[in-house]
Amino acid sequence: MKRIGYTITLTLLIIGLISGCESADKELTIKQPQSPEASQPTTTSPPSSSALDPAKGQETLKQLQVIASQAKNARELTSFIDANISKVDTHTADSLFAILEQFYDQHLPALNENFAKILTQSHTVEKLNELEYPFDVNKIKNDDTLKQWLLNQTEGKLSLDQKEGDYYWRVDYTALNQAYAPKLSDEIKSYLSIQAAESKQNFFRDGSIKVTRDELGDRLLNAEGYLVKYPSGQKKTVVQALYLDYLKAYIYGYRYDAIDENTMKLLPTVKQSYAQLVNKQPDSKTAQIVKEYLVIINENKDVIYDPGIKGESIIGSPKTNIARFWNDLDSRVHGLIK
Repeated sequence: MKRIGYTITLTLLIIGLISGCESADKELTIKQPQSPEASQPTTTSPPSSSALDPAKGQETLKQLQVIASQAKNARELTSFIDANISKVDTHTADSLFAILEQFYDQHLPALNENFAKILTQSHTVEKLNELEYPFDVNKIKNDDTLKQWLLNQTEGKLSLDQKEGDYYWRVDYTALNQAYAPKLSDEIKSYLSIQAAESKQNFFRDGSIKVTRDELGDRLLNAEGYLVKYPSGQKKTVVQALYLDYLKAYIYGYRYDAIDENTMKLLPTVKQSYAQLVNKQPDSKTAQIVKEYLVIINENKDVIYDPGIKGESIIGSPKTNIARFWNDLDSRVHGLIK
């Protein structure tokens, strides 16, 4: 009897949250109008670029704009894009993707606010805690109502994640990359590849770096590749911010696994990873920054920190020249990658 009452309560809560979202946000209120293209299954091969009608592409773009202005959830957009992206040229495909990303920016805060209310329902968090990371909502047990609601979000190419114990939804760039990259421009493909790697495995989580330093170095070089090739790129601001996050973690993300606490020296494996990056792409901007850092490390005979104060901390402040280099990272990046 308790189980029936719980299911009914959760169902009513989810329905109520959707209704509340409709009244609170006019952008998320009306169901997607069904386009003729979306209702007809396609069994033929995608047309070649030369066969695509620009006017048809513009009409598809307008249809998605209408859907985005009225949709309650991301899957209304992704289902339309899934059905139509193969029918448009690369420029229009980029525009479709841009509309989707804009919708995510507007939609996710409200979705996560509503999701937080669902999580207050009895046993909901416990059911999610039974899942292993990365979370597969198909494995939710004994609660079809919750499971279906979660699956509806994943159909919008969103991914369930957790930060400091709190569950939330984020964009699943891995799914977007797999679904849409073949139809997008080289620039947006490059951007998606960068975001997909981060979406698949966050580089930093729970206070520490979660990928190897070699992997982090590769991500740095990939992000630099975009910034150098597309200096006025559509996604420059996003990629540059991610590049700086990667670089700071790579240069001074030394928590737990990079310093010999007896000598305050950089561990040889970390220093070796710096040398490997320089050797891999010696002419890159990132290699230039890392080479300058290695000069300082060598001057210090690998010592990064002063000893800590007994009874307070093991590791003290960074050496003066090390701290100065760290503090200047932002200006170094902006000077090299404009």
